[in-house]
Amino acid sequence: MVWVFLLLLAALFSKEESKMKKRVFWGFLLLFISSNNFLVNEALLLYEDHDKPALDSSYEVGLVLGGFSKKDTSLNRAVFYDANDRLMQAIKALKQGQIKKIMISSGSASVLYQDMKEADAVHEYLNEIGIADSNIIIENQSRNTHENILFSQKILDSLGIQSKVLVFSSAWHIPRVKLCLKNTMQADLFACNFLSDKKRDYSPSNLLVPTAAALSNTELLFKEWVGYVFYWIKVS
Repeated sequence: MVWVFLLLLAALFSKEESKMKKRVFWGFLLLFISSNNFLVNEALLLYEDHDKPALDSSYEVGLVLGGFSKKDTSLNRAVFYDANDRLMQAIKALKQGQIKKIMISSGSASVLYQDMKEADAVHEYLNEIGIADSNIIIENQSRNTHENILFSQKILDSLGIQSKVLVFSSAWHIPRVKLCLKNTMQADLFACNFLSDKKRDYSPSNLLVPTAAALSNTELLFKEWVGYVFYWIKVS
């Protein structure tokens, strides 16, 4: 993590031995915490949304928030990341009749390639697996979660769709989504691709051995916490 690197770098250039030792200690302590599977899993259990609300029998629209794929120009198709469970669960809900339409909300997060819209690439994929345009709604201008909700609601309003929406997103993203939904959209939430594990592992290797996966999850959590605070200030 960046803050660990900076702390250890500061220790390297410390002229006072006492300060160097303190910075090395805190640097390695932070590194241990950030790379510890057990501790990171506990943080995820506290932050991820584990609620299972009673969903309506069917929804007019299932809104899938982007950030799970991109258009690969070399392959000329959409490629998917770990968070693609958002889309998989929405497709399942469509096939089972729980939602009537899938709405994909995501523009381009790239500064240089604004024409490469994630929602458009997913639209093509949905067509390729046999889902007709009549069952798809696209919002391809949003660049963040706040805009996902805001721009999607504008499209739904333009289509005359006033019923409650079922929103699909990652469990670790749901707390931020809830903030963005306030006073904007009437919705139920479907949490996907949980990173936490309710079945705690107390084995020595899980308690003591650092892992790259835990570091990656720590980085994601830190990003979500910063985003949550930013949106909390925005909507307050």
